[in-house]
Amino acid sequence: MNRTIFPEIKTVDTVSFPETKLLHLANGVPVYVINAGEQEVVKIELMFKAGKWYEPKNLIADFTNRMMREGTTTHSAKEIADSFDYYGANLQYSAGFENAGVTLYAMSKQAAKLLPLLKEILTEATFPQAELNTVINNRKQRLKVDLEKNDFIANRHFVSALYGPKHPYGRVTELEDFKTIERSDLLSFYQRYYHPRSLTIIVSGKFEESLLQSIQQYFGSAPIINKEVVTDIVHPIEPSTELIHHTEKADSVQSAILLGNICINKQHPDFMKVSVMNTLLGGYFGSRLMTNIREDKGYTYGIYSSFVSYPHGGFFEISAEVGKDVKEATLKEIAHEINRLRTEPVSKEELQIVKNYLSGKIMRSLDGPLKFSETLKGLLTYGQSTDYIHEFLKTVKEISAEEIQVLACKYLDYDQMYKVTVG
Repeated sequence: MNRTIFPEIKTVDTVSFPETKLLHLANGVPVYVINAGEQEVVKIELMFKAGKWYEPKNLIADFTNRMMREGTTTHSAKEIADSFDYYGANLQYSAGFENAGVTLYAMSKQAAKLLPLLKEILTEATFPQAELNTVINNRKQRLKVDLEKNDFIANRHFVSALYGPKHPYGRVTELEDFKTIERSDLLSFYQRYYHPRSLTIIVSGKFEESLLQSIQQYFGSAPIINKEVVTDIVHPIEPSTELIHHTEKADSVQSAILLGNICINKQHPDFMKVSVMNTLLGGYFGSRLMTNIREDKGYTYGIYSSFVSYPHGGFFEISAEVGKDVKEATLKEIAHEINRLRTEPVSKEELQIVKNYLSGKIMRSLDGPLKFSETLKGLLTYGQSTDYIHEFLKTVKEISAEEIQVLACKYLDYDQMYKVTVG
């Protein structure tokens, strides 16, 4: 091997996925099965339409999901934790804007033994008041700490400016919100949204078919009794009329910067192409923003841009923390890079580097059944199939410099972006 010669870069023309089967339990719950891999490990993810979009007031979706582990009708929080520890398993809880639920990681041979307790958590949680008080106090203390961080404050002001303080995407947590949380709120949300009609299951890893029979036994037998998935919730957007938002913190060494605007999400036909454009601008370590503002100017340790996608909307953002004496200079350079993208076609060489990077990123998202299950989850959230990945790869391969310039003119207008600074 001649180590003075770079390895040949091979383009990715096609991708293959682990075989995915769609089954339905007796009560209609869809189960996506990815039985593949070499390791005797399984991941069972149970997703409910129970995210922040559906909560009647702030924090209810998050606290409902968090409190399910704190006890059921027959097990205490300690007993639940000890049971999963005994089998070397891990149970993760999550609540996003659209979905909420739990994910079980376990050895394949032990997973079925944990399903009765998993079902109990999802159907018989009691939300004990003493534990709720503890969780509330811990979250309040964490928020107080976070409110001292410039980037945290900037993000709060940014999303509120984009969507308005009442919209789920713009609503932020205030200390007063913790006073409004009642145990009855959590029970009501739990009963309304954690039910079979709202459930989707993804099972991935290497396991015996008997595991699916156990899933049928514990999650397919629960009847659907007059439960409907709530789909008609609408939240009006109330963006700020002011584009410039600054919070003064005289003792800060650094200033946090966030700028951007409401934009398209993954369901828009342009999203694949703007993902390529964004990668070029600030979506990876070799991007233009990073090269200019970190490597050349030395203003920051890192600066990134992204098109953030949610099921009911999306936005574009650029974020960085910079020295307080170079805040204005940084904004000037950001404007310069945006305008350069709008006025100058990207070179063939630079675009090819971005294409190679994105092709590799796509391949990494398909690396093994557990990783692919995350990709599948994202597709299901937007009602998409694996055809989306093939189309994305095709877009990456074929997009031209001229198309990127047109997209930059269409979606990136520095003068019309919200600009939030803290410091």
